[in-house]
Amino acid sequence: MGHQYDTLVKILDRLRNEAPDSYKSYKPEKGDNDGLVKARSLAFIHLLLKVKFGIANFLERHQHITDGKQDGGLDAYFIDDEINRVYLIQSKFRNNAKNFIKKSIGTDELIKIEVTRITQGSEEDSKGVAFNSKVKEFQSKLRDIRDIAKYKFIVLFLGNVYNLSDEQIRRFIDNSNYEIYDAKSAYENLIFPLASGTYYDPDEITITLDLGQKESPQLNQTVETDFGQFNVTAIFVPTREIGRVLSQYKNAILKYNPRNFLSFKKQSVNADIKKSIIDQRNNNFAILNNGITFLSENVYLGKSTGKQNEGQLILTKPQILNGGQTAFTLCSIYEEFQHKAENPLNGKEVLLKIITPISGTDSVNPKFIELISTATNQQNEVSEADRRSNHDIQTSIQKKIYLDYGYFYERKTGEFYDGIKDGIIDKNQVINRLTFIKAYWAFLGEPAAARRTSEKVIFKEDKFFSLLSSTEKYYEMFFAYLLFNTMEKIEKDFKGKFESLDKYGYSLLYGKWAVIASIGILNPSINKDKKAIFTQAEKAVCERLEKWILFDDFIKEKNKDTKYFKSGKSNYELYYKINKLDSDVKEFFLK
Repeated sequence: MGHQYDTLVKILDRLRNEAPDSYKSYKPEKGDNDGLVKARSLAFIHLLLKVKFGIANFLERHQHITDGKQDGGLDAYFIDDEINRVYLIQSKFRNNAKNFIKKSIGTDELIKIEVTRITQGSEEDSKGVAFNSKVKEFQSKLRDIRDIAKYKFIVLFLGNVYNLSDEQIRRFIDNSNYEIYDAKSAYENLIFPLASGTYYDPDEITITLDLGQKESPQLNQTVETDFGQFNVTAIFVPTREIGRVLSQYKNAILKYNPRNFLSFKKQSVNADIKKSIIDQRNNNFAILNNGITFLSENVYLGKSTGKQNEGQLILTKPQILNGGQTAFTLCSIYEEFQHKAENPLNGKEVLLKIITPISGTDSVNPKFIELISTATNQQNEVSEADRRSNHDIQTSIQKKIYLDYGYFYERKTGEFYDGIKDGIIDKNQVINRLTFIKAYWAFLGEPAAARRTSEKVIFKEDKFFSLLSSTEKYYEMFFAYLLFNTMEKIEKDFKGKFESLDKYGYSLLYGKWAVIASIGILNPSINKDKKAIFTQAEKAVCERLEKWILFDDFIKEKNKDTKYFKSGKSNYELYYKINKLDSDVKEFFLK
């Protein structure tokens, strides 16, 4: 997992560079390798606090770190008042990719964490030495919790814990409950969400309501559908609250939406939505806008908050199915006017339609989600590619390729924009979905169709599922993409568009898909190893390109006196789009 580790290090360096200059432990002198490892170890804890617990501010995260002398084995903590949990964190960062995967936290380190003494308020460790000030500050926070008996204490290991049974682990941590974020979990649940902007996935969101002019705040109804029973709640909520929620969670609550946060920036209708908010002093928006559709596991409405005319709407595991563009625009206005005296969102509301499946969100049919999006999205046409973006096949391919090879398959346009912008992802490791599918189509033996077919046609349901019917051969799909990617890199080494002709014929200019097909039709045995697959793809392309001029001569002779090769004129560009190319590739390279 070399690519994943490289991405991890980029993230850690970015996180530690957020520290003020006076925080020297995060910014060691150049050449101080031990200091750099220590700084990255601290940043590793910051990564957990930011992604899992949503602490965006560096200084706030730093306050949760207790690591140091006399820390009682406690490196950090987090108190989650929403779900009544206290996390005691022990972390171990490794300074190279191999150790990060294979090396476990030692038993001598596990035994250091003094869970009982810390959580019961003892001022000293088991050797009679006082805990440091950060641990004592944590203990003070625990004492301030009025209903501490309701809280569940969890030891969270940020590192590998191998070769120990559940009973053995509990023995080290005073029989406490625990969670383990090993290397695989760190790559999957910390790095990937940060790169895709889906981190801090909320278990629930709370929206403050204005009940002043509402005799009955919400409409509730149970609806029977072909996909099961659903409760539907309709309620008007303050636009400011929706802006605040999306500003905080962004892509994390757009997972089921066919578009992501960035793609909404490119839609011209945003200006119209924004104008309808800013230019209207009254609450016209509540009637004129189509509203926002949420999928939520549960809905709670509280009318007694201790404040007059104020209520609370709580949604558990919420996701925006439709109206993401409206939510994005409200978010933009919220962030623009957040610290200004006059806020155009004040006093204005938007309709929320909340769909709650009777049997829980885990059992919701993806076709039902797509149906809702298709039927209710009236603001802008959703492309065929976006309609397929959340299908299980694509999410599975994305996960497998990332975990095995460290590349980011982009299901949604701009999905990894923030990761690239922030310098934590190499843009060359982001896979364009159209190129990926075209490469695999060519690999299966149809290069002409792959070259000439548009995204709109490829992502239509019948064609899409005929090409990506299963994820079992995801490594083969990735190999096909690597073949194309290798040719792209080779092409960049040539200064001019036609400079490659003398060496490689028309392969790079018009025949990339044909080159892929010429390799794929031989049914190569692909080495799935995380490093070997890259070497194999590069070797296969280089060997094939060396022979490509011979193929160009072959097709020119075979197809002479046709409209493609006639009277001394050759039209390779057109030839490489016709179906005859497929059979010619097979005839030449299978002989």
